[in-house]
Amino acid sequence: MRILQEIFDSVPAWIFYKDAENRFIRVNRAFCEAMRMLREELEGKSLFDLYPKEDAEAYWRDDKEVMVSGKAKRNIIESMKYQKETRWVQTDKIPYRNVYGNIVGIIGFSIDITARKNAEDALRLAHEAERQIFQEREQLVDRLQSALEEIKTLDSLLPICAKCKKIRDEKGCWHHLESYITERTDTEFTHGFCPECADKVMKDRS
Repeated sequence: MRILQEIFDSVPAWIFYKDAENRFIRVNRAFCEAMRMLREELEGKSLFDLYPKEDAEAYWRDDKEVMVSGKAKRNIIESMKYQKETRWVQTDKIPYRNVYGNIVGIIGFSIDITARKNAEDALRLAHEAERQIFQEREQLVDRLQSALEEIKTLDSLLPICAKCKKIRDEKGCWHHLESYITERTDTEFTHGFCPECADKVMKDRS
């Protein structure tokens, strides 16, 4: 048993054996270091002694599924919160059978993938930022194109009536100046009086 424990302790992955009552029966050194507890403090404890209730219930559901089905669960990616620190781990859980072939617990192997997960998240955020920049650039190009079209429209020769100031379009129809421009550009008109017209209006009212 001592030799087996030494082998477990030489493995950098977290190794733990739990019984059917949700108690840690044996853990290796890497698991103790991750939990920042002594082996004696961990062995005999349940998930509910070590983790927040919601997390402990989720881990325990996984454990029971393995024990009931008799099938291993592999590559479980999950976050683990302990002592205000969140770590990401990848875990394999396999059913443990006694000499009679009965399932009496599980054996788990976990590796800390926090650094990898953080790198993946950073890469995802970088891709999202790149996509956002691309979309904004496309929108800017569209706006510039629209502005150029407006300039092209206003820059062309416009046939305008010398008396009523209506404008003739390419189909030969006549439009008021304001409606012609607003229909073809983003220009909006505000109405007021120039000084000369203002004086005239005041004189007409007096």
